[in-house]
Amino acid sequence: MIRDVATNWQSISRHPLSLEDYLRLDEEIRKEAEVVEGVLVSREQRDRAHQKTGFRLAEAMESSAAKFRRVHEGGGTSPCYEVNTEVELVLWEVPLTLRKPDCVVHRCLTGFERLTAADVAVAIEVVSRWSQARDRIHKKGEYAQAGIPHYLIVQYDEAGAVSVEHYALVGAERSYSEISTTHRDRDVFAISMSTPFPVQVLWQDLETAPRD
Repeated sequence: MIRDVATNWQSISRHPLSLEDYLRLDEEIRKEAEVVEGVLVSREQRDRAHQKTGFRLAEAMESSAAKFRRVHEGGGTSPCYEVNTEVELVLWEVPLTLRKPDCVVHRCLTGFERLTAADVAVAIEVVSRWSQARDRIHKKGEYAQAGIPHYLIVQYDEAGAVSVEHYALVGAERSYSEISTTHRDRDVFAISMSTPFPVQVLWQDLETAPRD
């Protein structure tokens, strides 16, 4: 099976992919792939601490989103937001660029809608030693160009999140401005945002140790 996937990957990589081409790929290939300008690229390695930090981030953001939904339930004017992890996000279709953020806050979708950049309010990447350039340069530029309002970059260690960098689009610019950088040894909150809904996340919320 591994040999078949590797052979298929090499064959696919020779030809620019459309979204339809990508969706026809074997699930095993799609699971560990992203697409940049029509070219299939492998995702970076992710250790257990990376995965757990991403999970804690999603928990914390979903808790705030759920509170916002409850407060505004039935209001009719406030948008509905939900949180996902490692979901396929289409930044643009021509040439196809598709990423899988570690955590993403987006408008509520039906089961048949595909997530696009226009749906996303916040994209979050947990940075590992294998993904520094990809997260800090490539994805940062792509997310800004695609019009995603907020981008968070999270550093972690074995205990959980260490720092959170918050970038945002300002005005009509399609490049990010740095809003803040928080650090576990200095700041009370890891994340403090007022949009797209109020979010205040403590560092203890992002610890990766098992919970009772």
